[in-house]
Amino acid sequence: MIGTTLHSGYISYCKYDALTEWYTTTENQEVISFEETDGTVRQLNSLFIESENTSLFIRILPGDFILYVPANESRNFDFKKIESIQVMHNLGVKLRWSGQYF
Repeated sequence: MIGTTLHSGYISYCKYDALTEWYTTTENQEVISFEETDGTVRQLNSLFIESENTSLFIRILPGDFILYVPANESRNFDFKKIESIQVMHNLGVKLRWSGQYF
């Protein structure tokens, strides 16, 4: 039996030509889209988020549900279409995100 393909690509806040340990939000309630270097916007089906030193409330878009990430911890969110995320916090919050898509 042939297995089901769960993912076909990977994307992250950190690109090879712009290495940085943390992504820092630049707006209050910032919405983060998953855009490739060539401008292609991805819809994820698997998301990993890590918080530096602030607890995060992450809105999974589309939708109104929140993923809570305690300070200095990480969370996964899988098997749901994720078009973008909204960091429900003021600017200057540090986090890491990465994801996989079909």
